[in-house]
Amino acid sequence: MITAFFFATRAVFTATLLQVPTATGSIAQADLRRSAPDSAHRVGDARSAQSSFESFRRLRLPIQDRGGGPCDVRVGRYCYWRGDDDEGDPPDEDRRIRERRDELIRTLDDAASAAPGDRWVAGQLVRYLVEAGRADDARAYASRDCAASVDWCAALAGYAAHAARAYAAADSGFERALNAMEPGERCRWLDVSDLLDGESAKRYEALDCPGRERFFRRAALVGAPLYSVSTTDLFTEHLARVTRSRIAEQSASPDGVSWGDDVKELMTRYGWPRWYSRSLPAMGSQLEPSITGHDAGMPYDFFPRVHAIDHLGHIADDDWKLEDPRATTGYAPAYARTVHDLPGQIATFRRGDSALVVAAWDARKDTTLIGRELEATLNIASDSGLVTRTTRRLPIGEHGALTRGSIVAIAAIDSGIASLEVVAANERRAARRRIGIPARARGGIALSDVMLYRGSAEAVTELDQVRDSMLTSTLLDDRVVGAYWEVYGLSAASGPVKFALSVEPFDIGWTRRLAQRVGLTDPATGLRLQWDDAPRTVNGILSRGVRVDLSRLRGGKYRLTLTATTRDGSATSSRNIEVR
Repeated sequence: MITAFFFATRAVFTATLLQVPTATGSIAQADLRRSAPDSAHRVGDARSAQSSFESFRRLRLPIQDRGGGPCDVRVGRYCYWRGDDDEGDPPDEDRRIRERRDELIRTLDDAASAAPGDRWVAGQLVRYLVEAGRADDARAYASRDCAASVDWCAALAGYAAHAARAYAAADSGFERALNAMEPGERCRWLDVSDLLDGESAKRYEALDCPGRERFFRRAALVGAPLYSVSTTDLFTEHLARVTRSRIAEQSASPDGVSWGDDVKELMTRYGWPRWYSRSLPAMGSQLEPSITGHDAGMPYDFFPRVHAIDHLGHIADDDWKLEDPRATTGYAPAYARTVHDLPGQIATFRRGDSALVVAAWDARKDTTLIGRELEATLNIASDSGLVTRTTRRLPIGEHGALTRGSIVAIAAIDSGIASLEVVAANERRAARRRIGIPARARGGIALSDVMLYRGSAEAVTELDQVRDSMLTSTLLDDRVVGAYWEVYGLSAASGPVKFALSVEPFDIGWTRRLAQRVGLTDPATGLRLQWDDAPRTVNGILSRGVRVDLSRLRGGKYRLTLTATTRDGSATSSRNIEVR
C-alpha cells in the first residue's frame, strides 16, 4: 500500500553537492559563547546542507514503476492512491544516502550548538534523526538540549516519541506543547476540519474551539486503531503530522516540490511518506521523473461516525468504514500493515457495578493471520481511556495457529467500549471488532445482550453452561442456534416475565423488494415467539437460554429482537444476524 505523490507540474533540479562540515560531539550541546555572526553562518551552512542532501537523495531513489490507475484523491498538485495489501517492504536504502544523511545530522548538530534557540534547526535535527532510525536520540535532544520555545521543543519530543511507538510519552509531550500555547495557536494545532466530511464536518463546523477539541479527543479515543497498543495514537498521529508539517514549511523536500497549501493539506489528511521511489519518464520524454511517497502500511479511515462519538455505549459495526480508498483521511499505523474487520461476537452481562464481557472470534478466512503466531486481547475502555485488558496468546501448534477462540474480561465500568483484537505482531497484521457497552439501567428492569451459542436441547439457566459454546460469528451456517440472555432489576412485585422473541428481515436489497412488489417472489419470512416465565432469580439475575429454529428462513440479513415485560416495565435487546 502506498501514499503516492504524482505531480501535474514538475520542477527541474540541479544537484549541487556542497562540502558539508563534519562537526563531532554529542547531539546539540549548546555553546552560548559563539558570536551571533558565527551562529548565523552555521545555520546558513545547515540550510544549504539540507537542500543539498535532498537533491542528492532525489537523484538516487530506487526506481519503481507507479503502475496504472486513476487517483483515489486529488489534492492540488498531488495524486493520492491507497494501494493494496500486497505492498512489499521498502528496498534497502542506498548506502550513499545514509552516509550523506549522517553528515547532515552532524552539520545540524553543530548548528544547534551554535544557535540553540533556532526553531528551524531544532526541527530539522529531530526530523533527520528520526528518519535515520535514531528516534531515541531525537527524543533526548528535544527533551534535554532543545532551547527553542517550550511548546516547540515539547512538540518535537512528542513527534520523536510517536515515531518510536512510545505513544504514552508522545501524548505527554504533545500535552505539554498544547498547554504552553496561546489559545488561538492551540486551536490551530487541534484543527481536524480537513479530516471530516458529511455529518461529522457539519457538527464540527458549528462548534467553538473548546468544543472542537472535545469532539476531536473523543473521536480519536473511539477510533484509536488497536487498544492493545494504545488508546492515544490516533490523537498523537494528528499532532505528529502538524509538527512534521511545521518542520517542512521552510525546507527542501524529497519530492522537490515547493511548499504550498496542498502539501500541508495532504500531510494533515494522510501523513508524510516513510520512504520514496521514483519512476522514469518514457524514452525521449522531456518530463522529469515523478516521485512517489510510500506509507508504512495500508492507510485506513479510523475516524468513527458521529453516532459513535455521541453514543459511546451503543457503538456498532457500521460506525466505521475502514477500507474506503476515497476517505477524507487515512492512517497507516507503524505497528500494523493491515487492520481488518474481525468476524466475531461480543456480549456484555452485568455483575453488580461491573461489566462482564465475553467474546468469540473466527479469523480462519483472514489470509493475513493464518499460520502465524497470534495474540488475542479483549480491551475495555471508558471515555477516559483503557480500563482493563485480557490477553490470550495463540502459539503455532501442530495444526497451525489458533484462528478462532473465545476470551472473557471484566471491568468496574458503567458504560464504554469493548474492543476484541487479534494481532500477528511479528508480521504487523491485525483484525478487530469493536462495540459499545451500554450504561446500566436506572430503575425498572433491564436486559443483557443476546448471546448466540450452539443450540442444544438442554435447559439453560446460567452463563457458564453456554459460554464455551458461544458462536464465533453472527453469520450463521447452522439453522438451529441457542440464544442466551439475562434480566436484571426484577423484584418480588414484578410478577411473571412475558418474553417476546422475533427474527425479522432488514436491509433487503432493492431487487428483492421490487420482485416482491410485482409478485415474483414471496416476501422474506420472519419468526415470532412469545411465552411467560416465572422470575426465579440467582443473585438478582434471571438467566435464560432457548433454542431458536431458523430453518424456515431464507438466506439474508435479520434482526433478532428480545423483549421482556413485567409489571415494572419492559426492556429490549437485539442482535443483527445473517442466515446463509
